[in-house]
Amino acid sequence: MRVICLAGALWQGMAIPAIEIAPGVEMPMVAFGSYNGSLSTCSVQDGVEQWLRLGGRHLDTAHMYETEADVGAAIRRSGVPREEIFVTTKIPGPIGHHSVVQMILTQTLPKLGLDYIDLVLIHYPCLALSDFPHKCGSALKHQRLDTWSGLRELRTAGKIRAIGVSNYMAEQVQEVIQAFREAPAVNQVQWHLAYHNETLRSALQGAGVTLAAWASLAGPTSSIAEPAPFISLSDERLKRVAARYGVSTAQVELRWETQKRVVPVTATCTKEHALSDLGIFNFTISDEDMEYLDGLMPPTAVIV
Repeated sequence: MRVICLAGALWQGMAIPAIEIAPGVEMPMVAFGSYNGSLSTCSVQDGVEQWLRLGGRHLDTAHMYETEADVGAAIRRSGVPREEIFVTTKIPGPIGHHSVVQMILTQTLPKLGLDYIDLVLIHYPCLALSDFPHKCGSALKHQRLDTWSGLRELRTAGKIRAIGVSNYMAEQVQEVIQAFREAPAVNQVQWHLAYHNETLRSALQGAGVTLAAWASLAGPTSSIAEPAPFISLSDERLKRVAARYGVSTAQVELRWETQKRVVPVTATCTKEHALSDLGIFNFTISDEDMEYLDGLMPPTAVIV
């Protein structure tokens, strides 16, 4: 796993770093999420188009969000060449080999209006969101692996460039590694200052898996599965750190993530906030402040 500069992804003339998640597959290190609940004052299409216009090049969507068509429309309307854009989408939980192949070919690709997808994730290790996390055990192992084999087939056919998972525990990641002798390219989990599983991060990095963060600022999505702890962006401790670098508290949190090689997914309708999110690579947090930020998390049982 190496960090590189991605040609074509620029913020005010500066290259946005990318991380190599699979051989020849480079993923920009900050993404725009298209979950409707994260965007209250604009449409998904307008939010995505603005992100692309400002230099963002990584887009995150999902079958469950019902926004794949909006993302595709924004890509076409933006005028940005397809090869410059990295698109992540997610299929529902372990739906099996045949179902995942048919979904990608007959639903996902037509909705996006694309010939291929850069990264496809299995959204949950369960059959339904309501089952997460307590009904995602070993009984579903065969179905998870059968779904993975379908994604492999699509990758071989050139319809997907990289495949990964979301909300998987370390043990579920190991299922894939043991069965297929390959690691998921990415595991996207809830990750922010008040909710981060360092044991999982260490295990994933040891296996060569990139960790991506949904609810990277503990926004409205952070309590979708179960209520999670929260550190406000107006927290005085966070403000003091931000003041030392002359940046916003949101930039501090996102930069804290990327310095850990975690790829945040964020979303905003505001141009100022979008530019702020894209500008997180303009400064580096000191080791001392990184350790301080690590310690802001209140004691809690982190699921994944």
